[in-house]
This record gives sequence, C-alpha cells and structure tokens, in this order.
Amino acid sequence: MSPSAEKPRPASARRAVRTLALLGALALAACGQQPDGAAQGPVQGKEQSKVQASAPAGAQASAAPLTAVAPVTVQVCGQSVTYDKVPQRAVTHDVNLTEMFLFLGLGDRLVGYSGLRDSKRVAPQFQAALAQAPNLSPRGMSLERIVAAEADFVFGGWSYGFRDGGVTPQLLAELGIASYVLTESCIRKVARERVSLEDTFADMLNLGRIFRIEAQAQALVQAQREELAATVAAVQGVAQRPLVFVYDSGQDVPQTAGRYGMPHAMIEAAGGRNLFADIPANWPKANWEDVVQRNPDWIVVIDYDQPDAQGKIDFLLAKPELQHVTAIRHKRFIVLDYAEATPGPRNVARVRTLAQALHPQRFGP
Repeated sequence: MSPSAEKPRPASARRAVRTLALLGALALAACGQQPDGAAQGPVQGKEQSKVQASAPAGAQASAAPLTAVAPVTVQVCGQSVTYDKVPQRAVTHDVNLTEMFLFLGLGDRLVGYSGLRDSKRVAPQFQAALAQAPNLSPRGMSLERIVAAEADFVFGGWSYGFRDGGVTPQLLAELGIASYVLTESCIRKVARERVSLEDTFADMLNLGRIFRIEAQAQALVQAQREELAATVAAVQGVAQRPLVFVYDSGQDVPQTAGRYGMPHAMIEAAGGRNLFADIPANWPKANWEDVVQRNPDWIVVIDYDQPDAQGKIDFLLAKPELQHVTAIRHKRFIVLDYAEATPGPRNVARVRTLAQALHPQRFGP
C-alpha cells in the first residue's frame, strides 16, 4: 500500500498555488542549495544503534482527522507558532527526528523522510512504519521533493535538514507548508542557557499538541521521565564525576560535543563531566592539544558513517600524542549510535548505559 493511498491530499487549487510559488522559491534556493552529498552540519545522515528504543512496539496514535479543530500555539526557538490545522502529510529529516515522530505513533501521517542513507539503521520497532513512506533524499533536505510529496508539515532542525540558503521554515511557510524545529538545534539561531533532555520531551509534547494526540505524547514522555529519574537517582551524590570526551569524527581536528549538544546533557545526567563543556555550541570542532591536557577518563565514540566505531577507536589508540591519556591507557570507550547521541527517543536508555559505565558500583550486576 503506498503512502499516498492512505493520507488525504490537499485540494487541487492549493496544489496549483503551491506549484506556482515553488517556481520562484526554487529559483531563490537553488543558488545556495548544497549538492545531495554535501554535509549539513556535524552529523548529517548518521544512523542507527544496536539497542532498541523503549517505545511500545507497534503503537499507533491516529492524528486527528480533517475536521474543524481549535488552533494550537507552541514555542519554536523562542517564538510562538500557531498551527490552525492538524497536519495530514508529514515529512521528517534525519534518523533521530524520524524515530521521534514514529515513537509518537504518527507513522500514518508520514509521507516521506530524508537524511537516511541506510534505513536499516533505524530501530527495529520503527521499520514497518518507515517502510510505508518513501526516502525522498538520502542526504540533504529537498524542497522540490517535499512539494512533490504534497507535504503539509516538515519536522527538521537547523543542521538537521534546515539550512540558510536551502530549505528553511520561512521558505516552507511561503509555500503553505507548516514546520517544527528541533529545540536542540535552536542554538544556531537564538541564545540558550543550557541543553537538557527536557528539550526532547518538550519536542514530543509539542508534536503531540500539533497533531492533537496530547494524551499519547504525555504518556510516553512520562514513562521516559520516570526512567531518567531512576538513573539520575542512582548516581546522586557520587564522590567523583569522570571527565568524558565525546569523539564524533575528524582526524586532523576532532569534532566533539559542546555544552549545547545532547551528549553534554546525557553525560551530566549520568554523573559525568563533558570535556568540552566550555565550548558554547552543540557540535563544535576542538583540538587534540586540549584533549591531551584535560586528560579524559572516558571517551564516547559516536558511531556513524566511515570509519565505523571500531575504526575510530583504532585511530584514537594509534594516535601518538594520546598515548598517555587515561581513557586511552585503560581503553575506556563507550559507543553511542548517532540516533542515541542526538535528540530522540533513545537518549534516556543511553543515559543509563553511560551511568553504568561511569559508576558501575551504583548498579547491580
């Protein structure tokens, strides 16, 4: 069964207006559009983990049908955005956002996704729902394909598909397409004090309101909050908080997680300290000299693309200047998949993985 057979399509008049608008929009966007294979930030196209998320298998929350509903207003990057209608045809970008959308039980509204070069990296419980929607673009977000899919809603983020000079929420709005921006990514546009797992919970609750499935979203978020609280309680009052270096990629210059990246919030919740918490960004470039000088106790390796996690570990072990770093000497590595290290439904379970590694004495065998 094709997605188009299930999701209501907009009226033909609206499609005609949108197509005319697209001609101008594409002309404006084409000059700045990156080629399909170009990177869009630190982790564009990173994918799956070996551990399943904690969503209820097969849960499906039917979004409200095409009937009159009251508008809802939510905060998006510090701005109030009102959604007058319940979206019926949604497009998502990147594995973590796609999993969050499916975790909420919104698979029946998904008409396409992008940013996934290998859909098999998506968590197993989401595979059936994902198979019902086409892959619009394996890398960058494609405005032309979003419009061709007759989408009325796009879920993305800055450097998670949205990019100045390419597809933006403003450009989509000009075409009559609503959008929602991942909260963690807002640091690229507005100042923020900190990042928290509550940001992801807020995204889930906001999507629940937009799609009028608030009860379903609230139940899922409550379960995740309780799971997170149990882990945080287990490491409460630890005498030492190990120093953790997040290694995303890069050989000449390491790319890492700064204090606005989700790994920073996860490490703190797990009773650790982020080696580069002083960098006010989410996925910045650092330098090897600081890694050596700060001497991390553990290294979190983000698994995606090539080299794979083991290839990254081998590189770090062989790098001469790192030989006296504590984490290297003791071979203390924790591997997180991209979908576990970026905002999504897998974060909470991986906080526990981190806590068990950093503070094994606080957990049973």
